[in-house]
Amino acid sequence: MSVCLELPVEQEEDWLKQAAEDGHVPAMHAFALQCDGHHDRQRWLREAAHEGYVPAMYDYGLSCANPKQKRHWLKMAAAEGHVQAMFLLSRETDDPAERRRWLRMAAEEGHVQAMHELGLACSDPNERRRWLEEAARNGWQAALVELADMGF
Repeated sequence: MSVCLELPVEQEEDWLKQAAEDGHVPAMHAFALQCDGHHDRQRWLREAAHEGYVPAMYDYGLSCANPKQKRHWLKMAAAEGHVQAMFLLSRETDDPAERRRWLRMAAEEGHVQAMHELGLACSDPNERRRWLEEAARNGWQAALVELADMGF
């Protein structure tokens, strides 16, 4: 029989901090997200990211003020399959080919907004329709509008 204990919030934070200090990587990430101070938050996110924890790579990348560092950590997370990182990388570039590459990666992993934006970026009408239809099937209303405007 499993028993779930209700701990006061202060105790939960203490246990989480202790687990993080003991090297538990997911706890480092969770504790970072509870930190009020920017310095502490960055420290724990950085440590968990360096340990290879993908959600921390993404959150640390988002929190980096330096664009080069931000991009580095988002790429690390994307390389490990973090779909939102892939999508954000499409937004972080001015290169249309690179933008489409990141959108395609995110769309192929099921990111609905990426499907829509990839459809809009496609010059091939069949591919454009394919991605817009996929986005529409997944509930993206703007894709429905685009398809209607295209006469489909």
